[in-house]
Amino acid sequence: MTLAGCYRQPPISDEGIAAATEPAFAPYAGPVSDLPAGGRCSLDAVDGKPAQQARVRPRGWVTFGGWMADAADAVPDGATLVLNAAAASYAVPIVAGGERPDVAQAFGKPALLRSGYNQRAWLPAIQPGSYRVFLVYGRDNAASACAMGTLVAGAP
Repeated sequence: MTLAGCYRQPPISDEGIAAATEPAFAPYAGPVSDLPAGGRCSLDAVDGKPAQQARVRPRGWVTFGGWMADAADAVPDGATLVLNAAAASYAVPIVAGGERPDVAQAFGKPALLRSGYNQRAWLPAIQPGSYRVFLVYGRDNAASACAMGTLVAGAP
C-alpha cells in the first residue's frame, strides 16, 4: 500500500511511532485488586463521550478525562491509570492540572481546583472485553487504588 502523493513506504506499525511521541499503555503486573482503596477519583469521559457509554478500540488513541485526589484530599503529583482484567492489565502514567471548580466546590476543598486530567494515550492491541478502571496512587507499600468503573475494549 502506498500513500497518494507520497513515494515513501508507510510505517510498519503505528505502535512504535506512538510510543516515541506520547504515552502508551504498557503491561501492568501489579495486583490492583489487592491494593487498599484510597483517594477519590472519577473517569468522566472517554474520547469526549460519557465514560459509562464509552467503548475503546485497541490499536488507537484514547483520551481519558476526569479528576483525581489522593487520600489526603490533595492533588497527587501523578498516578497510574490501570485497565484491569483477569487475563491481563495495562497501565499508563497520568497527571492532573486541569481546572475543576465543580470538584473543589462539591467537596469544599479549594486545593482540588486543579484536580482535572485529560490524558491522551496509545492503546495497543489488547484483548477485547471488559476492563475495570483504576487510578493507582503511590508505590510499593504506600500504594492505593481508586476504582472508576468498567470500560469495554473492542470493535463496536
